[in-house]
Amino acid sequence: MTTLHMGPWRGMLAKLRWERARRLCREAGTKVIADWLLSSAFCIGVAALLPRDIGLVVLAALLSGAGYLWLAVAITRAGPPACSPYPTAWDAALFSFGGSFAVQAAMRLGFLGS
Repeated sequence: MTTLHMGPWRGMLAKLRWERARRLCREAGTKVIADWLLSSAFCIGVAALLPRDIGLVVLAALLSGAGYLWLAVAITRAGPPACSPYPTAWDAALFSFGGSFAVQAAMRLGFLGS
């Protein structure tokens, strides 16, 4: 009985699988960043419709709420938060919380004129 000799094909198939997995991770990271930018733009748009003093407080609250929603997505869908070379939902939660804390700090220090 003859056997199928893969020869150099075995290495090529593994390399193709690895490249496909890397491409899918990179595309998922791009999608996460795009979704985070859209959610942050929504928060800024809602806060821009309000008066300045109230708008800054609402912006900080909306960004914090978005951070909690991203955290819920990360806990339920994303994998572990460490060792990923591409952005994940954990990073989006961190960006939202960071934006919220930055707005709060700028308000307290008087940088935003309120």
